[in-house]
Amino acid sequence: MAKEMTVRDYIFTTYDQLFDAEKKVADYLLDHPDAAVEMSVAALAGECSTSQATIIRFCKKIGFSGFHQLKIEMAKDMKTRKDYITTNAIDINHIGQSLHNILVSKVEELEATINNLNEESIRKVIDAVVKADVVEVAAVGNSIPIAMDASYKFNQVGIRSVASNVWEAQQAFSFTLNKGDVLIGISASGASRRLVGMARIAQKRGALVVTITNQPESPLAENSDIVLTTASRERVFYDQVSFTRSAAMAVVDSIFLLLYSMRKDSFQQLLEHEQIISEDKI
Repeated sequence: MAKEMTVRDYIFTTYDQLFDAEKKVADYLLDHPDAAVEMSVAALAGECSTSQATIIRFCKKIGFSGFHQLKIEMAKDMKTRKDYITTNAIDINHIGQSLHNILVSKVEELEATINNLNEESIRKVIDAVVKADVVEVAAVGNSIPIAMDASYKFNQVGIRSVASNVWEAQQAFSFTLNKGDVLIGISASGASRRLVGMARIAQKRGALVVTITNQPESPLAENSDIVLTTASRERVFYDQVSFTRSAAMAVVDSIFLLLYSMRKDSFQQLLEHEQIISEDKI
């Protein structure tokens, strides 16, 4: 049974979709939960230099009816959670605290991502991957290593999969996909023209398109059949996002492990593969 999501989880899951004024509210709640629980809407708006309407809009955007419900849930979270003193600060002059902040952020990011995954969507992806003749995993930029790892793991459990760090090769292969095949696109922004183009090609040829992204309403998501949304905390730390691989890798690993669990010959295939690899070790 999935862990019940906390207010922090809801914030991390939707952070990339918030407007700048709403992000100020999110940042304040993350850094000052004790104070926020005692505040009125007007007081919080004053601390965040924004309007009361923005506070209410923020609450609804992350899944609550209003500020009153948000405060109730925050109070519940604080009772059940032993909070360390955690902030969003990363400072070379305070390495110990910074490492703690990074650890907490990564754990919360993974929890929010896994809790946010839709069981039905995951099942559909698993079923499609198992039935596909081939699964292509595509990405650009710093998401490419995730795509390569996903393809490697799929092949380990007997799922024919391809990926490449050469864009032209990725695109060329998308033209060979057929009905029943699967294209998995990995993109933080979901705004890559190249991946959107590949998604359209794959759908035109009858393949199922799955997207792993921080942005569920992005152009890539709109051209996909199934969207798996990740939570990212890197925007909480920095104004400019650098797509965290942790959350996307968690999605890939979840799919891989579920595939492994349902394929009876997976263990033997993995064992044989590891034995071959071990022969190359000194």
